[in-house]
Amino acid sequence: MEEIDKQTLEHLPDPIARLVWEKWIAEGKAKLIDNTPGGETCQAQNR
Repeated sequence: MEEIDKQTLEHLPDPIARLVWEKWIAEGKAKLIDNTPGGETCQAQNR
């Protein structure tokens, strides 16, 4: 089974590659990994 982390999937430069990965994840052929600390999403802070 292939694995890809969430941040890499969101920043793929090729839209076709992203669609292929999303299809594989939906079919169970690939696993989406959340590797952010505590499972939280990264957010920019406005100061």
